[in-house]
Amino acid sequence: MDERKRAINDLELKKKEASHSLDLLYADFGETLFGRLPGQEALLGGIAEEYLKLQGEIADSQRFIQLAEADIRRIGELEAEIRVKERENVVFLAEIPKASADVGRDALGEEQFSVLLGAYRQQADRLVPKLEDARNRLGEVDDRAGSGFFDWIGKNTQGAVYRTLAARHQESLKRLYAAAGDKLAAPESESLVSGHELEDAVRALRDMKEAAAARSRELAGLREECRRLKGGFNPEGGPRRRIQHLEKRIALIRSELKTVYRRLGEQAVSGGEPFDRIFQPEDQRVVETARQGLETIAGYDRDIEKLKTSIAIDEKKAEIERMKRAVAEQERRIADAEERIKDIKTQIEETEARVEELSKLL
Repeated sequence: MDERKRAINDLELKKKEASHSLDLLYADFGETLFGRLPGQEALLGGIAEEYLKLQGEIADSQRFIQLAEADIRRIGELEAEIRVKERENVVFLAEIPKASADVGRDALGEEQFSVLLGAYRQQADRLVPKLEDARNRLGEVDDRAGSGFFDWIGKNTQGAVYRTLAARHQESLKRLYAAAGDKLAAPESESLVSGHELEDAVRALRDMKEAAAARSRELAGLREECRRLKGGFNPEGGPRRRIQHLEKRIALIRSELKTVYRRLGEQAVSGGEPFDRIFQPEDQRVVETARQGLETIAGYDRDIEKLKTSIAIDEKKAEIERMKRAVAEQERRIADAEERIKDIKTQIEETEARVEELSKLL
């Protein structure tokens, strides 16, 4: 490779490094000047408006991120609270049917409630004998003697049948007692229960039902709040994706800000209004450093241009030499052609003379 081309590459690299350093200096200087901006926006005109716009966009994005993060924390709190209350409700709600059944079972034996609970008492009178019969038959099967294999098979089969019947009747009876208890705990039955020994049990059952309703309303409120917070985000992306989008947006704006800083710093180094009014003594050192950097870059440009010009001159000289050689070659070819033409003419003359001689013999 031509040493001058290697020198150009080295100079281009030095120029690039110097330009990068100068851009950083411009950006730092511009950022410093923007720090003095409050109250002096009018001095810088449009570039100040651009700066304030970008700063406002960053502030807005940061505020949105804070809100999104707060919503994420709140959603997490809500989901944890909902899980806890759901577990608590499962346990609490399981106690209500038992309490209702206890009240209903005791109330069915009271004459005072015979009108209100008459239908339940009739159903209970049918179910209780069936339950007792199934239990008795199960007891008979369990007590039956027999040691053979088929005795054992028959005993197990019958036992399973009567256990199933007993369990079914027992469950039906529990539901019936619970329905009777709920009927007695209804608000319209309050006067009928007043003064009865079951009044405290019925009141406790009502309190449990009201507490269950309050728990359900509270849980519904928590779910609605959680749903509303989640609904505030883009359906195609959750809150964390929105934060990532905003963080990328902030990074892009900061990049644009650096460009604005660099532009202002470059303008300030040129001096004049309005910078003379906002410059401070220490700024002179920055201006001098920047101008030295500009001169260094200009020196690299001059050296590069000289080397490129030198290379171009040599290339043109080489081109001229190539053209001269081409001309000489063409001139040689022309001389050879002219010599051949001369020989041919001589041959023509000789041939014509011979023809003339031969013609005389005719």
